[in-house]
Amino acid sequence: MDWEGWIAEVEGARTAFATLLGTVPANIAVGTSVSQLVSSVASALATSEKIPFTCRRIVSSVADFPGVVHAWLALRAQGWQIELLEADERNCVGAERFYAALKQDTALLSVPHVGYTNGALLDLPALADAAHARGSLVFVDAYQSLGTIPLNVQASAVDFLAAGTLKYLCGTAGIAFLYVHPRVQEQLRPTVTGWFGRQNPFAFDPRQLDYAASASRFDLGTPPVLNAYAARSGIDLLLATGIELIRAQILRLSASASEHAARLGLTINGPLDVSARGATTAIETPSPGHAHQIEVDLRQRAMLVSARGHLVRLAPHGFTHEEEVLATLTAIAQLLKAT
Repeated sequence: MDWEGWIAEVEGARTAFATLLGTVPANIAVGTSVSQLVSSVASALATSEKIPFTCRRIVSSVADFPGVVHAWLALRAQGWQIELLEADERNCVGAERFYAALKQDTALLSVPHVGYTNGALLDLPALADAAHARGSLVFVDAYQSLGTIPLNVQASAVDFLAAGTLKYLCGTAGIAFLYVHPRVQEQLRPTVTGWFGRQNPFAFDPRQLDYAASASRFDLGTPPVLNAYAARSGIDLLLATGIELIRAQILRLSASASEHAARLGLTINGPLDVSARGATTAIETPSPGHAHQIEVDLRQRAMLVSARGHLVRLAPHGFTHEEEVLATLTAIAQLLKAT
């Protein structure tokens, strides 16, 4: 046991994540998953005296990851209204749909920076400006974007932003982070809480529910120590490389993938403009069964893709080579022709 060493590493991971977002560690909470952190935010919204009952409305969409939406839907039991926007014919929920849904009685707008199914990218500063003009808070799920797209929370002015390290942050499952803007930290007291959400966790005082003055009030129980080592290492590697360089490589790979997919007769789901996508290129298949089988078959060829419904997602990173992307698309085309 080495509590001092463990906590130092967790704080190092918190600091690395804060640096990635252009903020300070005091604005970052540490959790075990985005779902857990969103549930903590939801519990704080439900009990906040700063949000009157007439404003208990959340706008989300089918583009949000289910684990995020489920936390909002759970608030229905406490009288909240959840409006879930549907996708268009390209399986996207564009900014204009969110603008139209925002009203004066909206407490929170929940959006994914990049959609988990097809990589559709949203303009966060514009959405935050529109939401704040109507008195709404903004929650962002950046799991599918952080590490491949430069993101500064001060420039985007969002109120909450959550992400884990399993995907593009080159970490592992079991750890996630939540940014909470200083202007809302003291307004919210999560009832989904734990001993690390206190002012001094090691005071071991069962009589006091004293919330930390920083975003760590959203911390829960014993932090995921081993996961923090991997999280810090992965983020430090990306920071040393440069997110701008990684984004430039992703744009090159996406453009090449789009051209090759067209030559192969494959259909890309989502935005066709690569600048309007994250790192994901999603290929349509006839059914979820086809997509799943392609994922299985490609894994046997050491090609790692993800099936999401009837889509097969390619998710290259800055270290991915163009020939790897093209070879994977060629293999997908061959498998589809064989079915």
